[in-house]
Amino acid sequence: MAKVVTAEEAVARIPDMSTVLVNPLPSEEVFSAFGRVFEASGKPRNLTVVYAAGLGPFSSERKGMNHFAYPGMVRRFIAGHVGLNHLLVKMIAANECEAYNLPQGTMTQLYREIAAHRPGLITTVGLGTFVDPRLEGGKMNERTKLAEDLVEVIRLDGREYMFYKSFPVDVGIVRGTTADPSGNITNEDEALTMENLEVAMAVKNCGGFVIAQVAGLIDHPAHPHSVTVPGIFVDYVVVATSRKMHPHTLFVDHDDSYTGAKRVSLDNELKPLPLNLEKVICRRAAMELRPNMKVNLGVGIPMSVARVAFEEGLLELITMSTEIGVFGGLPEGGLNFGPAKNPDSFITQPAMFDFYDGSGLDLTCVGLAEVDREGNVNVSKLGSKLIGAGGFINITQSARKCLFCGEFAAGSMDAGVENGKLVIRRHGKVAKFVRQVHQITFSGKTALRQNQQIFYVTERCVFKLVPEGLLLAEVAPGVDIQRDIVEKMEFAPIMPGEVPLMAPEIFQDRPMGLQERLR
Repeated sequence: MAKVVTAEEAVARIPDMSTVLVNPLPSEEVFSAFGRVFEASGKPRNLTVVYAAGLGPFSSERKGMNHFAYPGMVRRFIAGHVGLNHLLVKMIAANECEAYNLPQGTMTQLYREIAAHRPGLITTVGLGTFVDPRLEGGKMNERTKLAEDLVEVIRLDGREYMFYKSFPVDVGIVRGTTADPSGNITNEDEALTMENLEVAMAVKNCGGFVIAQVAGLIDHPAHPHSVTVPGIFVDYVVVATSRKMHPHTLFVDHDDSYTGAKRVSLDNELKPLPLNLEKVICRRAAMELRPNMKVNLGVGIPMSVARVAFEEGLLELITMSTEIGVFGGLPEGGLNFGPAKNPDSFITQPAMFDFYDGSGLDLTCVGLAEVDREGNVNVSKLGSKLIGAGGFINITQSARKCLFCGEFAAGSMDAGVENGKLVIRRHGKVAKFVRQVHQITFSGKTALRQNQQIFYVTERCVFKLVPEGLLLAEVAPGVDIQRDIVEKMEFAPIMPGEVPLMAPEIFQDRPMGLQERLR
């Protein structure tokens, strides 16, 4: 039966050299205790910390996974995303620990293999990307290059696969709303479930112990359908001391519209976007939407595709999803990326990635930082800046149609829409269409082999990936192809005899009438 303890008591029980498997929900009561216990006692030491999804705070503040950024306390991170945690990034960049970046969805699926004592996960996810051991093997710094490979390439029936190796785990950290007297954990007031069950089962089947943070205790048995982690998988229960220590996100303490406890009016949530470059990009992306599509939107500019879809009356005709387990509603953007307002349903993160990996997504709109002549995309490492892939590799490698959305260049670009045309007053200083990306987060060659439809949508043009490279498929009205596109790229695109204009309604300050066009 689970024992109720303080966060410090739970952390103090973790032996040195343990592998700690974390469900990265904002469990601030437990996470913060790691630093306090380590600073007071110098223990636990030399941990391996494993987590899949990115958790803020987008700064160096001691929140989220920054609580684990203590040299000496952690010797190795295995993570899906690190860029939101600046203390952790600094620690990795300084070679103060080993660090691996693996695809977010593949990591959560691997937990099930660990729980079942299978040797690992076999998948095509990651082939041709920086996770492929023939490239970088997901190793994030010089120190890690000397460490073992966590991934191998194998062949089955003449086809290549990635083999992600299982490893033993000793401690698990999960989260829920309540714990009953038997340690059963419920989830009724949570914005997400993610991989609570998979973490707990993996740890228990490896002979380790599980710490569950909850908002409160109940003195009666929980309703069986409300239980997300059975008490047989829970050893210690930590009760949060305040809502701020058990928030829905690191930036919103509590929002009933995230849990389904109430529904909000999206008319009040979604104000029309001004007609700027972001809206131009998202309008062009929204033109690919069709009724009954299952859609995923990436962080940044692509999130505003949902706002355009709402303006055009399309939001109710499609199903939005977030990789961490939410179907329906309006996905949150910006700092609160992850949950959704007015969700229809929740599933676990590994189950969502099963759906994605099996080509369940009709369309994804994601960002771009660099694109090269082979159609490869980099979003995971910009110069010396470490970011990580998150769910990007799983999602872009499996969606039937991928739209990489972003401004054509970076660095002080000045452009806008005037009289139905795109006017470029100052070009960006940093090219995004480069000879060779710094890191391959998306492989153009792999996409072509899989017959995916791949487009690169910017404010001034649209490219399509074809076997010969990037085909200039559309150009914005007012743009000079040679001056504004070709001369601002580090490679020559494929030029058809005549390049069609992007739809003129994209550049008009009124609704585009997409719903009527789809009838």
